[in-house]
Amino acid sequence: MHKEEMWQVYNPNGDPVPGEGWNSALNNPEKTGSSKIVGVAVVFLYRVSSDGVLEILWQRRSDKIDRYPGDYDISAGGHVNLGESFVEAAVRETREEIGAEIDASELRLVTERGFNKNRFAWVYAVDWTNKPEDFHFNDKEVSEIKWVPFDETEEFRVKYAKAPLKKDELTFALLGEWFKQHGY
Repeated sequence: MHKEEMWQVYNPNGDPVPGEGWNSALNNPEKTGSSKIVGVAVVFLYRVSSDGVLEILWQRRSDKIDRYPGDYDISAGGHVNLGESFVEAAVRETREEIGAEIDASELRLVTERGFNKNRFAWVYAVDWTNKPEDFHFNDKEVSEIKWVPFDETEEFRVKYAKAPLKKDELTFALLGEWFKQHGY
């Protein structure tokens, strides 16, 4: 999170409220008791390894950041800035956090849903099979990355993920269903 970002505000149905933003310096709306809803773009990079194993990329958060230092997190993601689409936020956050350049056309929508009473999330998957592994941690939020076999994700998530992800069974169940529907 960068200080002084303005996050896009949404209606409960997921439509952006034109011109209405939430100042990130106030922290997340749920922490303040506000009823405002902000958007979050979530990106899972996945690949099929040379031995045919489906893996997803996790990032380890830097020990130097305020929230969840040293814990593992999704491949990339973050809040949608004022005037930005979920797709634009997904592309930007992936570049900022792990230095991976993705094209909007590579994003595959897994689900869109209310994350809690104050967040609306669009969850994407991006196939990273046979792509370069030269990740760069541009904004100092990430210290390393780790590919984890998808069939070990549940155990990994519960042991090593940041607190909100430890409880987020639904997103990972939906991701698993998406993989099944797409032949993985």
